[in-house]
Amino acid sequence: MSPARRSIKRRDWPRGLRETRPGYYSWDHPDGRSLAIGRVPLAAAKNEAMLANQHVAAQRPGLLERVTGVSNTVAALLELMPVPANKNTAKSWRSLDKIIGLELGAIRCSELKTKDCAGLLRKLIESGRERTAEAVRSRLIAVCQYGQAEGWLESNPAEVTRRPEVEVKRGRLTLEAFKAIRARAHEVAEWLPLAMDLGIVTAADRSTLAALERKDIGPEALTVHRGKTGALLEIPLRIRLDVLELELSEVLKRRTGVVSRHIIHHVAQWGNAPAGSPVFPDRISKAFTAARVLAGIPDEAAPTFHEIRSLSKRLYDAQGNVDTKALLGHATERMSELYANPRGAEAIKVRVG
Repeated sequence: MSPARRSIKRRDWPRGLRETRPGYYSWDHPDGRSLAIGRVPLAAAKNEAMLANQHVAAQRPGLLERVTGVSNTVAALLELMPVPANKNTAKSWRSLDKIIGLELGAIRCSELKTKDCAGLLRKLIESGRERTAEAVRSRLIAVCQYGQAEGWLESNPAEVTRRPEVEVKRGRLTLEAFKAIRARAHEVAEWLPLAMDLGIVTAADRSTLAALERKDIGPEALTVHRGKTGALLEIPLRIRLDVLELELSEVLKRRTGVVSRHIIHHVAQWGNAPAGSPVFPDRISKAFTAARVLAGIPDEAAPTFHEIRSLSKRLYDAQGNVDTKALLGHATERMSELYANPRGAEAIKVRVG
């Protein structure tokens, strides 16, 4: 298929320049990012786009540089990294790449040492950013693996760095706390009790719950697509969490009186969101926090909505008839065990027999 012909009006526009709405311009970076220029005269927008294109072209190594390997820097390798389809993941990786690029970007990949990677991690840890250090280390390992595949590195210098010790400050959610928050949920939002019950019976995260639609409900199973991992799950409608007397088929039969294709939806106008529109993940978290406050659970190490996943796994594990690794969509036992860890919120029971 031949590309669409460029309009006569835009034939002299620099590459990547777009008019997203009348008088408002943006520029598309070759890596897929769309950067706003703003509401400026067309001549100014053309100049901005032209300068940006020149900058990108200057960063691209020439043939001689590629042959000799002089241009094979960490910054150049970061530019080569594939861009993920998920917008949130892409945004997170760009943030990590910026940190890596500022510290290590000028180093040639063939000269990158473990001490360079460790030095960056140490700076982050000493500034109190242990969680960021952990994420940067994982990203560095992935970048160096890609560099190995491209022939830019002989080994992975980031792989042997020490994993940052991150203290988990978020508390685990107990069954008693869940019940207390659930009892106040209707005071915050009409849809919150349903979101909590669906969360506990399916062990789904907030983004997955927010994306669920009526068409996902089949004759015998609920089809769930986890956006974070890409896992596709079929959860039997007969699955039941005995301790709360919740069966998935019964939970899904609940109706709000508002016609909507979304399972979790606004029952009344909320800001610019009309009744029937989906509830965004951040709104689910904030509503849960408001219900937690009403339940009198203190802010210190307070559990978030995401902790419902861990509680669900622990309750099903105690029940004993559900494959919780499959239910949570985990590919490894390590991740499954991470969610099973009560972090001191519950006593470890010694089972006999």
